[in-house]
Amino acid sequence: MTTRGASAELLTVHALRLAGFADEEGIADRALLPDHRIRRVLDDAARAGHARTMSFADAHGWILTESGRVHLAALLEAEVEGAGARTVLNAVIERFDAINGEFVETVSRWQLRSTASTGAPPTGADAQAFDTLLSHLSAFGDELDIVLAALVSVLPRFGRYPAQYALAVRRAQDEGLRWVTGVGLLSCHVVWAELHQDLLSTLGRER
Repeated sequence: MTTRGASAELLTVHALRLAGFADEEGIADRALLPDHRIRRVLDDAARAGHARTMSFADAHGWILTESGRVHLAALLEAEVEGAGARTVLNAVIERFDAINGEFVETVSRWQLRSTASTGAPPTGADAQAFDTLLSHLSAFGDELDIVLAALVSVLPRFGRYPAQYALAVRRAQDEGLRWVTGVGLLSCHVVWAELHQDLLSTLGRER
């Protein structure tokens, strides 16, 4: 995975926007930058009023402020114009939309089961169904590689999505359903949803 071409500020602030609420480790998982660079951007963002710290129960992390969202939108627009990526983005999101509905339907059927997941792959009667699910998810990953290829060539930061999605599928094989439907980690569902949001945000659209 590479983030070549994108600034540390854009990568860090956008990672926070996608996560919604995250500590520095969660931001690093998305920005793919060393801790010291992330910390520097966050400190600058806090001074500018673009981000602030927040505590929720036992969790401590960062959130983007409204002015931070406005600033991020300007960074994304400049990135798109500088790379001449708007035409490619429009084509990619059209192709993504063509597979998104089927992916969401596939994962949604398993979300209720995930609440009772022990962390291990299903056994017994559910094992064959889970194997079929993983096969379908792998096929979605192959399609994602194809859909994003042209975009990654002009905006390399999008390369993290196919790689992290494939990693989630592999981890699901060993560790169970939480890597398919779980939240609070880069599961198949989370990576896919963040990609959808990223495509829209980069084009200046809302979901």
